Amino acid sequence: MNGAGDTLGPCGLNLLLFSVAGVHFGVDADQVEGTFACQGEASANLLWFHREMGYGDDAIIYTAPVVIGIKTGKSQDYRVVIDRMEDIAGIAVKEIHPFPPLMEPFALRNGMWGIVVKGDRMIILVDFLRLLENRRAPDALVEVHA
Repeated sequence: MNGAGDTLGPCGLNLLLFSVAGVHFGVDADQVEGTFACQGEASANLLWFHREMGYGDDAIIYTAPVVIGIKTGKSQDYRVVIDRMEDIAGIAVKEIHPFPPLMEPFALRNGMWGIVVKGDRMIILVDFLRLLENRRAPDALVEVHA
């Protein structure tokens, strides 16, 4: 057991941890409705994480793509393709660090709201609902290697 249930209570979060292009991210597991196999389908409500985060024009290679359904509280279906789903881990609120003031406006516009350091990894915390509000045009390249 990872101890998440013992340390969270009202002052912690369960994070779904994943990485895309070698960068580690975490999303509050309470925002996630479920995980699904990526079938390579195209849909207006299926978003590629790297596109929404503004990774740039380089092709991103997904080696283990997974689709996560996001709870929106609306009838709108919202799904995001992530890569390399790693774990679900509990963190205490005191482990969350804000972005430096210079970066904070950019980070918040892009759905990022905090940083957690676990071992040798820096994990960027993402709010998928905020990301949905600030959708980008789907213009980046993607490549999937199964």
